[in-house]
Amino acid sequence: MNQSGSPLAQLLDVMADGSGRCIGPAAGTDEKRTFGGVLLGQGLAASARSADGLPCHSFHALFVAGGVVAEPAQISVSCLRDGRSFKSRSIAIAQGDRLILSALASFHNGDAGPEHQVAMPDVGLPHTLEDQRELRWRNAAARGRPVRRYASEEMLDARSVDLPINTTHGMEGQRYVWFRSRWPLSDDPVLHQAVIAFASDAGMVHVGTLPHNSLGTGTRLDFASLDHTIRFHCAARADGWLLHVQHSPVAVAGRGLARGTIFDAAGTLVATVTQEFLLRYAR
Repeated sequence: MNQSGSPLAQLLDVMADGSGRCIGPAAGTDEKRTFGGVLLGQGLAASARSADGLPCHSFHALFVAGGVVAEPAQISVSCLRDGRSFKSRSIAIAQGDRLILSALASFHNGDAGPEHQVAMPDVGLPHTLEDQRELRWRNAAARGRPVRRYASEEMLDARSVDLPINTTHGMEGQRYVWFRSRWPLSDDPVLHQAVIAFASDAGMVHVGTLPHNSLGTGTRLDFASLDHTIRFHCAARADGWLLHVQHSPVAVAGRGLARGTIFDAAGTLVATVTQEFLLRYAR
């Protein structure tokens, strides 16, 4: 995947280092630890190298440790099985001798079968919403605070709608997020899947904190992604608008769960996402 045209494509353009591993470029942003979406996108791109052109249909990742933002990552891919229809890969991403992500990926070209999907919710169009980066920059300037650069905002034009807390059956955090690459992308299907994987991590912890932030208690919370699964259903372009519908149905025992469905602008369900995250009182 040689995508020199855009910073996002360059970030996800993992290169073989001659030792059987790939190198994932550093994001170089202002996060305290590597944005999980960088590792998801790079891991998917590296594993797709050995899948003979089959698209990824599922990617299951465990965030083992926080990554150092300024350092590149070493990505190792192992073949678990090459079947007639499916190929399975194991992925390990490390910085030095420190494992930061472990993942399993499966690739399948699809077969004929019955079809159904849930409908995309009726939501405002992205051009009626504000770019999250521009909104945060303006708020920082109004408060006299320095602007911090975050990988997801630097690479994605994301426009969100934070919805009221759903109290119909208990309490549930919910939000809608339109997103797309800030730059046009090539036609490489691996790149588009890697970008969607990158974007699928954005905001999943946030939707889980919404019910608790709404209480206004000021109680400090620790939070971080623990694991992440994305299942791809249909091909889609990541430089066109996609809608991520996010819900957080539960938080208990210091852990929360978020679920997401990603639709293209025509209403086709492109991918389904689940993530468990740390959510506990600050220590």
